[in-house]
Amino acid sequence: MKVRLYQGLLELNWNLPLTLITLLVLFLILRKFFFKKVHTFMEDRQAEVEKQFAEAEEKQKEAEATKAEFEAQLAGAEKEKQEIIKQGREEAEVQANAIIEDANKKAQERYERAQEEIQREREQAQADVERQMSDLVVLAAQKVIGDSLNKEDQADLVARAIKEAEAEHEG
Repeated sequence: MKVRLYQGLLELNWNLPLTLITLLVLFLILRKFFFKKVHTFMEDRQAEVEKQFAEAEEKQKEAEATKAEFEAQLAGAEKEKQEIIKQGREEAEVQANAIIEDANKKAQERYERAQEEIQREREQAQADVERQMSDLVVLAAQKVIGDSLNKEDQADLVARAIKEAEAEHEG
């Protein structure tokens, strides 16, 4: 029994060499017709993938450059906006100061005109008072003297009356 167990080990089996020869022939046929095409296809595919990666990296760099450019433009726009706001405020302040200055100037002119008007009215009133006083003095003098006075005597009498009235008014 023991002999039978080892008996199949020493026998020469033609299946193994035929299988090896079949595999070798199959390998050579595949190598001749299939491996070169597959290898070429794989190399082409790898080149295509590498090309796509390179294009993707290039597009990513372009996108980053465009993004940086837009960010710079945005920052510039923000700076320009701040400058415009600042300039607008300065112009508004200048206009406000001009309006205030103009209003002050007009108010000063009105005040000066009012002062001039008051001065004219005061002088007019004083002239009216002097004229009325001179008329009163002349009338009073005519009643006291009973005659009419000549122009020199009237002027002298009026001047004295005015001086006396001013002295009384100041005192």
